[in-house]
Amino acid sequence: MTELRTEEEIKADIANQLSCWDVCEKLSAKESLTEEQEGKFNRNKIHIQRMLTVDWFVKGCTEEELEKFKKYE
Repeated sequence: MTELRTEEEIKADIANQLSCWDVCEKLSAKESLTEEQEGKFNRNKIHIQRMLTVDWFVKGCTEEELEKFKKYE
């Protein structure tokens, strides 16, 4: 069953994923991570990876957004 989402909902989901991407970027720039930071990085990375398997999400992204997300694929 395909989930029906409005354009606004898709944009909100993409914005949320960009927040996850920001977390991954900030944490990956650190020389080393605490256990808590590693967990936070992994949770955000997994969330990005899962969303990249969702057709409506991928179709709603710009090429630039997809390029950012695929860094953590």
